[in-house]
Amino acid sequence: MRQNRKGLEGVPQWKQLSFHDFLSLEKSANTMELAEEFGMNLYQVNQLKKKIKRENY
Repeated sequence: MRQNRKGLEGVPQWKQLSFHDFLSLEKSANTMELAEEFGMNLYQVNQLKKKIKRENY
């Protein structure tokens, strides 16, 4: 059986960011700026935006 390393190495990048910061910047920044700010790629930023919209309806 394979063991996972403890810590943040195995955690996806979007789970490490502050959602409050993301939501506040989302209103004023474009996708590229969000990706640079949080160290994500464009696909991850777009997926996170979709998940947030689904949660808020």
